[in-house]
Amino acid sequence: MNDRAAAWDQAPAGLLLLADDGTVLDANTTFLRWVGRPADEVVGRVRLSQLLSVGGRIYWETHLSPLLHVEGRADEVALELRSAGGRMPVLVTAVVAPDGGVRVSVSSARDRSRYERELLAARKEADAAARRTQVLQDVTAALSAAVGLDGVAAALLAATPSLAARAATCWLTDPQGRLVAHSATGEEAGTSAPLSARSWPRAALVADGRVLVPLHGRSGLLGVLSLLPDDGAGAEPPDLAVLTAVGQQAGAALERASLFDRSAAIAHQLQQALLTAPLPQDERVVVTTAYRPGVESLEVGGDWHDAFHLDDHVLAVAVGDIVGRGLDAAVAMGQLRSAGRAVAGPGVGPAQVLGALDRFVQRVPGSTAATLLYGELDLLTGRFRFACAGHLPPLLLGGDGAARLLWDGRSTPLGLTGPGSQRAEAVVDLVPGDRLLLYTDGLVERRDRPLPTRLDELVEVGAQTRALEPQDAVHAVTDRLLPPGEGHDDVCLLLLSWLGPA
Repeated sequence: MNDRAAAWDQAPAGLLLLADDGTVLDANTTFLRWVGRPADEVVGRVRLSQLLSVGGRIYWETHLSPLLHVEGRADEVALELRSAGGRMPVLVTAVVAPDGGVRVSVSSARDRSRYERELLAARKEADAAARRTQVLQDVTAALSAAVGLDGVAAALLAATPSLAARAATCWLTDPQGRLVAHSATGEEAGTSAPLSARSWPRAALVADGRVLVPLHGRSGLLGVLSLLPDDGAGAEPPDLAVLTAVGQQAGAALERASLFDRSAAIAHQLQQALLTAPLPQDERVVVTTAYRPGVESLEVGGDWHDAFHLDDHVLAVAVGDIVGRGLDAAVAMGQLRSAGRAVAGPGVGPAQVLGALDRFVQRVPGSTAATLLYGELDLLTGRFRFACAGHLPPLLLGGDGAARLLWDGRSTPLGLTGPGSQRAEAVVDLVPGDRLLLYTDGLVERRDRPLPTRLDELVEVGAQTRALEPQDAVHAVTDRLLPPGEGHDDVCLLLLSWLGPA
């Protein structure tokens, strides 16, 4: 055997020469070893397609053979050879020879197939890791934005589909440390198996067909998220590592929410104590108030209203708003409300009251730039003197049905006047039956509508309430301008109805 023949016979790839119909005319030793047959059983007796798997044979006869006749070659076609050890993945390159026949090179693709399988497995794992990271990021973001215990529970339940579950119940600990069903999605709250008091681990676990995710804070167990795994076709099993991380984030969020709720409760109590003080009783005037807490946050704000007699014939009224929210704003509101009562008195007047409060807010943290509408009604004459420190204008509802905003007597918010500046004030003379509506900005300010448009709506709605009793009129205004489901800030209203001298 010469060198050329030896190279053909012992090449690392299988080499063949085929007739036009695919019959094997010659095959080297490598190929014969792969198929596990001697040369006299292959050469001149079988077609190459007969040595392929069923799928490979069909592909050869329907695609590869016609392609060779049309284009004269085919490169690195992945097929499976029926070898002595079973199916063997190979890459086939075939070229139609100028002198007739088809020259074929068959190379083993086992290493390449293994590499591709490993690459596919690595890619699937990377995709799964990316999905786990995304789920954790999404849940963490939702928990960070959640307000209060209800908000944290809602954020957890909203993530149920991404946690490979079809139903979930959020259990929270009560003051005695017992787990109580708080809320659920996809099932009735509390319908899952009752959770007994036990020493909960920090990792998620599977029990009785459910996945239980403990929600630990620094002080101990704050709740448990009970998940019913998704058992649909193609559903992935719950990832306990991700669920454990979700539980850790939720536990921290619950701890923050508990502190927040306690702070909000204190602020609410303070605000309610101030806003529910007895209103002045006088046969010459009716004072009607309303307070609507904001629906975009559980925090209280610094809105307030007030009404008190300066003497037997003068009634002072005020509506104000501290910049900011929360306990600090509520405390500042209480101090400023009390200061307003302290500096007001017979003969002082609205402009002087605001001037005195300008100096006061400099000593009260968080109260600078507060807005305030302060006015004094002479119950004998109906004359109303008022001053607006950056506040929205009062709405005059005339007894004749007319309605208009009073834009006079305006100046900057409290604490922002220059040295020696004098506050402006204005006067309007009421007739018996006239009403004045004082309000805070939460009634009319919206992110999606211009303020002038909303003030026009207020004028229109106010005019339509003229025939209603004062309490009904206040309810009508708030119901029309604060429809259910629409976000708004805290709102204080004070409706002053002058009936005339006794």
